[in-house]
Amino acid sequence: MRPSLKISLLFVAIWFTGKMIFFYGQIFQEANEVKFLVMWNILCLLLGMTIGTLIEKRKQIKEEGSALQDIKNGMASGMLYSVLVAVLMYFYYGKIDTGYNAQQVAVAKQRVEYMLNSPKEMKKLRKTNPELSTMSLDEIRDKAVANQTAMYSAGSVTTISLLGMMMLSTLNAIILTVIFRRVLSRIQK
Repeated sequence: MRPSLKISLLFVAIWFTGKMIFFYGQIFQEANEVKFLVMWNILCLLLGMTIGTLIEKRKQIKEEGSALQDIKNGMASGMLYSVLVAVLMYFYYGKIDTGYNAQQVAVAKQRVEYMLNSPKEMKKLRKTNPELSTMSLDEIRDKAVANQTAMYSAGSVTTISLLGMMMLSTLNAIILTVIFRRVLSRIQK
């Protein structure tokens, strides 16, 4: 197994260990602190890709590789990290911390109730969405709650996270290739 893939596996383990420490220590578990958990995931992804790519590139210094090969190596480690973390996220939100998604659905239901009880908000909502003008309040409530419940399910959170991590991995692989090729070419001269 290539060193960059081993580093990715190591950072998946570091991410999940940190996530479990945060959960059991009740650190960053409030709704307004979720951004720190997202940043923890991004940090682990970027560090895993950067260290893995650097090790691959230093090993490759003796033979000249192409930029496309460097991007491929970076993306391989990033995609491995993304897929494994997405699987762990599915189990985390589906089995370990089921209360988080339930809490998010409850907050969304409160927002829907506020909107339905405010004539000004309802008028604005019906104006922007003509389909709702013919629906009763109960139908609007049921539709909105069903949408929010689907959005905060473990599968949806996993899918959105996987998509975001894959996009970040692709972009980071390109950026790392440009940076490492310029930096390492200057060092070799």
